[in-house]
Amino acid sequence: MKVLLINPNRYHNPPVPPLSLEYLRGALEVTGHECRILDLCFAEDVFAALKAAVEDFAPGVAGITVRNIDNGMFTENRFFLDEIRELTLRLKALGVPVVAGGAGFSFNPRGVLEYLGARWGVSGPGERALGHLLDALEDGPPAAGTILDGWQWGADPELAFASRGEQLDYRTYLDQGGLAGFETQKGCYGTCYYCMESTGRVIFRKPESILRELKALAGRGVYQYHLCDSEFNQDLAFCREFLQALIASGLKIEWALYLKSTPYDPEFFRLLGRSGANLVTLSLPTGPDGLRHAAQIKSLAKKNGIRLAVDYLCGFPGDTPEKVRRDLEELKKIHPDTVGLNSYIRLYRGAVPLEACPPEERKFLFGAVEDNHGLIRPVFYSTIGVETLREIAGGDPLFKFEGFEQTSNYQRLNGPAR
Repeated sequence: MKVLLINPNRYHNPPVPPLSLEYLRGALEVTGHECRILDLCFAEDVFAALKAAVEDFAPGVAGITVRNIDNGMFTENRFFLDEIRELTLRLKALGVPVVAGGAGFSFNPRGVLEYLGARWGVSGPGERALGHLLDALEDGPPAAGTILDGWQWGADPELAFASRGEQLDYRTYLDQGGLAGFETQKGCYGTCYYCMESTGRVIFRKPESILRELKALAGRGVYQYHLCDSEFNQDLAFCREFLQALIASGLKIEWALYLKSTPYDPEFFRLLGRSGANLVTLSLPTGPDGLRHAAQIKSLAKKNGIRLAVDYLCGFPGDTPEKVRRDLEELKKIHPDTVGLNSYIRLYRGAVPLEACPPEERKFLFGAVEDNHGLIRPVFYSTIGVETLREIAGGDPLFKFEGFEQTSNYQRLNGPAR
């Protein structure tokens, strides 16, 4: 079956190549489906581009990825679903049924499916689940509203995606400040209610498959990456296996990655440095041990020539200006290369239903608090207002306020490690 895989993401701060669609294309073509990627990131007229692609390719179905519901920021919030819904409606008018998926879709599959008006959906990994749906379409379409659980179907950890770059213009992304990405794993063992990517489950890829993918991209002149794992250090044994294989391969790449505060050890950072990692971003929500780990991670990163960015998230229940002030004073002593500050927590899952919040807690809710079942529209929780946070930060240039500065950590840091 012909499948049009659509990237509707037009957010340019920075522009992010649609890695998931390249992975889907690689998996689907192995099973005999013909795929074309329609990348709308830089399209001058998205609807004209959509119509032209449908007329030229004549797909039997379109897959549209919802990478994010919104940009996750309270200040300068951008909500993306209305744009994606309009694309879905145009496809329906052109007679093309739509399957929705992606990380943003998966946090509330039923709610997002209904909001977009798509016919079917895939929650979680799509490589096998979407192939099953396409095979089923050839025997008769599933009922409208069917959502497949991609975690039940899983993903092939040995599949290498050597065709990456054939249907994407990477040069435009790189010229406009973007980076290529790759995955070593899918999912996250965490279940944080403020994170869209928390799943409680992880699928690890085979290192040799990842290396075949990176070697193919190197053949197309791509050597700089940002890892697209939720947080790399879910399992240190796996991390060491991959890093050792990357070092042994002789590939000379530069890459940035996210880490959580544990686990880690000196050998892990030694291998990171030898593998070409040049920037680690540490996710640091307020908590009892995070700053202690941040100090140790800074020391290990510096020893191995790796820059450190910290994403500091506060405003949780129990956070006070005094506590945040102590944290920021400690971060000044640790002195990462940059610290992003955010005190508004986007709620996704596991939180108390908004209507059940007691009055003393409702004053800490911001955004679309009323008539917003499933938290499709952005709702934020904060006990620390942005002006309070600014006063605590005191104008120190170490601190950057997320949502006000439209840059990512790797864009902020272009110099050598300290």
